[in-house]
Amino acid sequence: MSTMTPTRPVVTQLTLPVQRPRSRFWPQPKWIILGLVVAYVAILAIRLRNTAFIDEALYINAGHAYLALWFDGQPLGDAGAFFSGLPTLYPVLAALLDSLGGLYLVRVFSLVCILGAAFLMYGTARHLWGQRAGLLTAATFLLSGPVVYMGWLGTFDAPVVALLALGFWLGLTRPGITSAVLMGAVLTLAVLTKYTAGIFVPVVLAAVLVFGVRGLMRTALATVAILAALGTSWAIWGAEIGSDLAFTTTDREALSPAGVGDLMVLLTDHLALLILLAALAVVLMFREAGWRLPVLGLGLVAASLMLPIGQMILGEAVSFEKHLAYSVLMLALPIGWCLAHVSRYPLMVTPVVLTVMIMALFPLVRADSMYRWPNVAGVVEAIGSDPQPGLYISSATDSLDYHTREIPDISWETTFELYYGGEQAIREAVDAERYQSVILRSSSVGNAEQDALQAVFLEALQESPSYSLAFEPFPASSATPDDLWLIYARH
Repeated sequence: MSTMTPTRPVVTQLTLPVQRPRSRFWPQPKWIILGLVVAYVAILAIRLRNTAFIDEALYINAGHAYLALWFDGQPLGDAGAFFSGLPTLYPVLAALLDSLGGLYLVRVFSLVCILGAAFLMYGTARHLWGQRAGLLTAATFLLSGPVVYMGWLGTFDAPVVALLALGFWLGLTRPGITSAVLMGAVLTLAVLTKYTAGIFVPVVLAAVLVFGVRGLMRTALATVAILAALGTSWAIWGAEIGSDLAFTTTDREALSPAGVGDLMVLLTDHLALLILLAALAVVLMFREAGWRLPVLGLGLVAASLMLPIGQMILGEAVSFEKHLAYSVLMLALPIGWCLAHVSRYPLMVTPVVLTVMIMALFPLVRADSMYRWPNVAGVVEAIGSDPQPGLYISSATDSLDYHTREIPDISWETTFELYYGGEQAIREAVDAERYQSVILRSSSVGNAEQDALQAVFLEALQESPSYSLAFEPFPASSATPDDLWLIYARH
């Protein structure tokens, strides 16, 4: 009796094409959704156009000064003085990026940081509450005017937001000791990059203590790591950090004073919907079993208001809208949880989708309105048409210094240095013909004292036989056609 070998099934198995799951060839829906949001935000950011913002130029110029000191031995001068973070960190990085790809690459780096923060917040919320909460958390963070604005601005803020998001991710999704120490290092780096980030360090640590795995031990380890790193930093740069911290944060005087009502209007314009959703989130969290979730939500919502309230108390309008991106970072987790939770109720998916679509409309207008600072392109063109060597002075010195650095034999002084000496110093400088060219704006600079001194400066220039307008005044910004550039040149 012979035994037949069942070869046909084997042959069939070997010759027929293997049917693989479709998911191996097509991205999962979650990545499609997140990718669409990321692409939308990236397009909104990249389409923004303007010359270097004063802070962008200030940091990049200082970074180049440090590189020139280290590699060529050139004197540093006062570069990096009175910064809101260590000048050897972000400014040097920004200068290196600028050397490779100009201002565009510096801004691309900020966009990468913001998108990276969104993915980290997605991962944090997904780990805690599931995929839907992760997607809605990332969307909440990205679909905000201040976040899109920060994402195309070459300043400290975008990398600091990314570091805070990384701190949340390490603290709330990782269980180990190593991750706790890494979290401490990341949060320390955030503080040294921008001192204001220090107010959010206790928020991240508290979130880990309340909601993290092995929260007490890991929070303690992270705290020890932070204190050790900050203590070492203070031993090395203590005097510099102390003076800069006092000038920019603890003893700061308002550079652009504004009333509480005006700042409240800005807060409402940008965050009204998010604050309402966050309030709903806290209410729903208190209906859930347990105490950890509502404590986490209430703490993050409270943290989102720290910077705005602080600036309202100080009466400071400078960077107010930009700093709202930190508030959005704090609000993203509770709102993401809330929208995911509500969407599971019958017939509630559509209202949640509509809410996200409404969110997506805000950056279309809000980011553009914040990006309309005075444009110096016309001034740069005017200077380049007949460059005269000498000392130049302007209320936009840092931006002009950045854009004219290829023109030889031109040096710059800021009006703030001149105004510090008062009216007499201004008139003496004009009488002595100290400046080859003076570039001012016709409108208010946002500070009554500075406006009064600028009026003295303009009066002295108009009365001087040595200075006259070199060009017809032209608009400084498309948003404010009455704000004109005034370029006075020495005869």
